[in-house]
Amino acid sequence: MLTNYKKNADMLCFVLMKHFRIVCVVQILMVCSLIEAQVTEPDTLVVAMVPTDFNTLIYSQNRSIELGIEDESFNSDFFHRDAFSGNWWGVRNSMSESGVDFELVYKGEMFSNVSGGVEKGTTSLDNIDLIFSADLEKSLGLNAATFTLQFLGTSGGVPNDYAGTSQGISNIETVSTWKIYQLLLEKKFFNEQLSLLVGLYDLNSEFDARESSSIFINPSHGIGPDFSQSGNNGPSIFPTTSMAVRVKYEAEAGDYFQAALFDGIPGDPENPYGTQIQFNKDDGLLLTAELGFVSNIEEQLNSKIAIGAWSYTTDFEKFSLAGNDGDILSSEKNYGFYLSMEKLLSSSSEISERNLYGFLRIGYANENVNPNDYYFGAGLKSAGLFGGRENDEAGLAVAYSHSSSMFRESTAVQDDEILTSYEFNIEATYTFSITPWLIIQPDIQYIINPSYYPQLESALVLGSRMQLTF
Repeated sequence: MLTNYKKNADMLCFVLMKHFRIVCVVQILMVCSLIEAQVTEPDTLVVAMVPTDFNTLIYSQNRSIELGIEDESFNSDFFHRDAFSGNWWGVRNSMSESGVDFELVYKGEMFSNVSGGVEKGTTSLDNIDLIFSADLEKSLGLNAATFTLQFLGTSGGVPNDYAGTSQGISNIETVSTWKIYQLLLEKKFFNEQLSLLVGLYDLNSEFDARESSSIFINPSHGIGPDFSQSGNNGPSIFPTTSMAVRVKYEAEAGDYFQAALFDGIPGDPENPYGTQIQFNKDDGLLLTAELGFVSNIEEQLNSKIAIGAWSYTTDFEKFSLAGNDGDILSSEKNYGFYLSMEKLLSSSSEISERNLYGFLRIGYANENVNPNDYYFGAGLKSAGLFGGRENDEAGLAVAYSHSSSMFRESTAVQDDEILTSYEFNIEATYTFSITPWLIIQPDIQYIINPSYYPQLESALVLGSRMQLTF
């Protein structure tokens, strides 16, 4: 009995320590809620203790005597502002008007593998995106030019270590590190219909991307595993990007064509920590192109169909069907293509935020050099499902990843292991928009045939994400 109590106490301490930052944020919100409640009383006197230059004596919710310079009302708009830190007493708006913007987004997750997979277990992880962007026309007079610098900070565990899947569990799980994630310079021409972009670039920010599938936490709904798991260190996507040149033409109606050229091996495969930019002649290049047809209704996406293709310039070693003593090696090109579609299925004429989207994604990769030769993903995303919760979103999606026959045969010969032909993921999620800057997202994933291993039982993973915009 005492042993069980000790285990429960240790688990509670583990959760509190891992989520100490979340606990602090919750406490701040509780204090602010109390302050907000006091201010709304008609005859309440409140003194807000902030830095001395901004001390304000507040009497009722509509009358204030200012002791410092003019500042924004911290209490009246705290739960309605776009960012937790607000407008910085006008500084943020002044910076934006001069062409400089700042954004800091924190994501914290906790996931538990409650059955099946490799083993039961719980872990937490964090992700910080620190983004500086500049409109160079406003700040330096460079017409139709922008600059973006994005830092990425990650820490914590890896939920997939417990589930043991091929497709992963969370789209922010990786090693603990800080790095420059994107460093971009973009220039637009011909009434801003043609653009040229150079720098450290996340391929998935524009290629193989769907607005309606971005709600999901599983990585496959961001970019299919047929593409994301290609190459010697993956393509230029999270968590490691590479130098690139991207050209895009977008018609007035929204249809577009884009193509990009990437370093064939992002970062250093032997060192995932920090910012690693290497140019080796043996890396080769990754070429990708996408043609998109977009339809909008009153600035709302109605439909999008995208067709994409990609290819590496270097040859990749084919899966060997020879035994451990065999020396038969051959290589060929690594390439693939995908089809992506999303459509507005229904919308409310009375509540503009209430809608239902569906999406579909199909992809193929050369089966002789890739473990995943084709992929199918589909799902639904609904906004404003419940009355009074117009900003909440709900989603249900499936992800089917197929292992190539060459990979299975090679594994049977080389490792004497028999693999199944597919892994199937079902995900259900819901985002609670507590405020414009705070989102809580519970998530459930059920995985059949994790990592194609028949010895692993289907895994059930429960988790939650908190997103805080500063």
